[in-house]
This record gives sequence, C-alpha cells and structure tokens, in this order.
Amino acid sequence: MRRGAFLPIVLIVPMAAMFGLDSSKSQPMHFLMTFAVAAGIAAVVVSMGWSGAKRRIAESSAVRLSVENGKMVWTTGSRQTDLDLGEVTRIEVLETRGTVRSIVLVRANAARTTLEGYDSMNDLLDLLCQQSDAKLSRTSRWFVL
Repeated sequence: MRRGAFLPIVLIVPMAAMFGLDSSKSQPMHFLMTFAVAAGIAAVVVSMGWSGAKRRIAESSAVRLSVENGKMVWTTGSRQTDLDLGEVTRIEVLETRGTVRSIVLVRANAARTTLEGYDSMNDLLDLLCQQSDAKLSRTSRWFVL
C-alpha cells in the first residue's frame, strides 16, 4: 500500500517533462514552470495516498476476530461484520510445514472468505470445525509461493 502511493510520480513527472521540453515553446522558463506545477500536483497526490495507506494499515492491524454461537464476528474500530457459520459448506486449509497459513470458508452461494495472518490459526481452525458442519479439505505445501 505504501509503495502504491508513489505511483502518481511515475505517471505525472514524465508527462511534465514531455510538455516542458516541447520545442514549440520558446520561453526558457516554460520547462521549470511546467515541472514545478507537476511536482506540486504529484506531492499532493502522494501525500494523500500515503496518509490513506497509513490509515488502512492501522485499521487492519486492529481487527479482532471471535467465534461464538455459530457466528464469526470481525470487529474493526466501530464497525462489526459477522458471518453465519451455518452457511459455510466447505473449509479449505492451506498448511505449510504443518502450520496453518490460511483458511478459506466457502458458502453455499460460492462466496469465499479468506482468513490469514491471525494468531493461533490452528486453534481457529479447530474452533471453526467444532462450530460448523462444513466439509474440511486440506492442502499441504513445503514452501509458500
């Protein structure tokens, strides 16, 4: 997310150089004025993208997940999302060297929910298998691709 914030520089600066080095313009300050305007626009866009990326990273690190009464509940700040585990028809598990890396919950309408990066993924899988009647399928790999 942070690297993506600098993408406007890659797009705006070459365009400014192209317009600034146009041989039809005879003024010597034309290139400097065009480049200064483009650099200002790029700085504004990059700062907005950077602050948005920092906010999204802070929000995603504050996600809490709980499984209770047949429902899985995600809490992010003031927002709460839940998933009824009765709708889950299949649980797909990706294991690497005996450790659960990701859990994919597949619902009857083919919607998929992926769980990755939570603490104690093995315990989470056990809890999901207890709370749901879904079919379990495991995929084991030696290396993460």
